[in-house]
Amino acid sequence: MAQRSTFAATLSRHQYLFFIMPAVVLVLGLTAYPALYGVLVSFTNLNFGYATSKFVGFDNYVRLATWPALPQVLFNTAVFVTSVVALQLSIGLLAALLLNRAVFGRGLVRSIAILPWVIPGIIIALMFQQFFSGSRLGIMNTVFSVFGLESRTWFSNPTESMLVLILAVVWRGVPLSIILQLGGLQTINKELYEAASIDGASRWQMLRFITIPSLRPILLINVIMATSGTLNHVDIPLALTGGGPGRSTEVLALSIYKQGFEVLDASYASTIATVILLLNLLLTIVYLRVLRARDELPS
Repeated sequence: MAQRSTFAATLSRHQYLFFIMPAVVLVLGLTAYPALYGVLVSFTNLNFGYATSKFVGFDNYVRLATWPALPQVLFNTAVFVTSVVALQLSIGLLAALLLNRAVFGRGLVRSIAILPWVIPGIIIALMFQQFFSGSRLGIMNTVFSVFGLESRTWFSNPTESMLVLILAVVWRGVPLSIILQLGGLQTINKELYEAASIDGASRWQMLRFITIPSLRPILLINVIMATSGTLNHVDIPLALTGGGPGRSTEVLALSIYKQGFEVLDASYASTIATVILLLNLLLTIVYLRVLRARDELPS
């Protein structure tokens, strides 16, 4: 009888595995298997234009390391990812702080704020393309003309093209930051703010010593999701700038598309994808270590 009760207790403790296993298998099948297959392909000379392929070792990685455009593409990627993540988190935090206040119409504003997140990236790219069109039909140039400013050809200038690309991706990504950080704000104990107010703390001090430390786990999740999402972003760069002018807005994710679907070099595209995978893992480890180091600092 005791053995049966022990078995039943063990089964009840592990029965959740029965329910989550299908989801785990599905996720691994849709993520882990394609990732591992892509790594394997990077060690071959697979090309969609040929029927056969063979193992070539690290030839594709040597080719990538000696690619003349690699320094510029890496620089573009660094500027793109850093700018998007920084703006997305800061704007998301500011918007979340405003939406966390008890004001009239807060629910409606919250609903409207998430709309950019559900719009397909291609549509967003076309919207920004029309908004910053390098002609008099562009909305931004129309606004410039109202104030007597000269019209600009936004997508002919490398710096301005990158700026428009960053704005488009930030506009789409900010709603996710708002959702995450607003949820985190609502979990903070209000008594902490009341005690700080009694002690004479200013709003800036409350933000610095209460809000930000309490949101640190949420901010970490937001940073990881924003970084990985931006590194893998291809739809908006492809439809908005196509990597131009020249290669001034070409990022690593866009290079994967060009090599895989324009040049049909699947192995080289897989090599770049493997590098992005390693960058994602490396940055995630760095973020986790930084958070752990700050948590271990003596108070």
